[in-house]
Amino acid sequence: MTKQIRIENADTSAWPVRVTVQHKNAEGEWVDQPGAVQIDRPTQMTETYLASHRRLVIEERPADPAPATAATAG
Repeated sequence: MTKQIRIENADTSAWPVRVTVQHKNAEGEWVDQPGAVQIDRPTQMTETYLASHRRLVIEERPADPAPATAATAG
C-alpha cells in the first residue's frame, strides 16, 4: 500500500531538517535516492510517499554547504 506523507518543520530553531528517501535494491539493501530535501524554515513542508520498498530518513542537521563554483573550486 502507498501512503502520502507530509513532513513539516514545526520548530522555530535555526537547525534545518533533512529528509532522505531510501528504497530497497534488488539485493534487499536500503539505498539513498538522489534529491534529499532540506527543510530550512519554520512551517516549511515537503511531501512524498511511502511504500513497502521505500522509507524516509529524517535528520536534524546543520545546513549543507553551498555547492562549489568554478571561482571557488580548485
